[in-house]
Amino acid sequence: MKLLSFPLLIFREIVRSMGIMEILELSQVSRRMLNFMNIARISVETFNVVNGNADKIAIFNSSGTERKFLIEFLKTSQPVVGQMKVNNIRIDCDSNQFESSIVPMLMHLDKIFYRMRIALGINLRTLKEMRGILCHPIFRKCGYLQFRGINEVLSNEDCEYVLDKTQPNRGITILSNLSPDFDFKKILHFSRLRVPNLGKMPLEDLKALDCEIANLGNHQFKEVDLNDFLHHWINGNNRKVRRLKLDGFEDVPNWNVFLKDISHTEWNSKERGRYYKSKYTHTEETIDCENGKDFRNNDGQLATVVHHSEYLDILIWDDRFPE
Repeated sequence: MKLLSFPLLIFREIVRSMGIMEILELSQVSRRMLNFMNIARISVETFNVVNGNADKIAIFNSSGTERKFLIEFLKTSQPVVGQMKVNNIRIDCDSNQFESSIVPMLMHLDKIFYRMRIALGINLRTLKEMRGILCHPIFRKCGYLQFRGINEVLSNEDCEYVLDKTQPNRGITILSNLSPDFDFKKILHFSRLRVPNLGKMPLEDLKALDCEIANLGNHQFKEVDLNDFLHHWINGNNRKVRRLKLDGFEDVPNWNVFLKDISHTEWNSKERGRYYKSKYTHTEETIDCENGKDFRNNDGQLATVVHHSEYLDILIWDDRFPE
């Protein structure tokens, strides 16, 4: 093939300029072509792999706002299986092929793309069928892990099994319920942590939080508990935490209790900017801190607590005047 006659640098530039469907089609031309593509170091966004109500492999743009590519394993039969749709970014497959096809498909993608990353979403009701599949080392490329199934319950055993097999290195989201004896300590170290249904997490586990960003919902913490957490932070703990977002505060909290024995001030535009910028994954969120309460830890690190909508945000400033 003429393309393989080009020097590697030129070949690399050509394939890097191609769309993802063109790259996939080219990778199937020959083993030699696939080997050349492997050394061309073609970069790609994270592959989002989800199963359950929908079995899909998808890629989004760098901001996470637009889908660039989708392989969907259909639940209902279609007249043409494997038909490409929606401007050549979608391939439909039979859903019965998901368990048997997902590993070979990801392995093939891994041979094409440089340092492929996976964001994995597992519906707990399918975990029994997925256990054997998750043993494959391809899932060690998992950066983000999501437990799905809002009516399911995540047990310690299932959580430990999936974490051991996938070893996510970036973040974890748990959309399901947690078992009454859930061991929170196994999830407190992830850089990104989102648990909308936290339940009865002990205060001591909250004080052991080692995340950069934690978004916790349906919890049992009151102002007095969070005051204890703030004193813990002020004394030099939770050094990695940059944002702790808590729901359940429809009304403005009792600041006298929340900030008891903590020296704090109102916003001073000479001390910090009005807006705090936070990025959980791709999309940057801007939080208005005009009405926030400012305080510092014993090392002089500036923090703000602000109430907005039904949320309470505890924010740590690395850049006090973000652009």
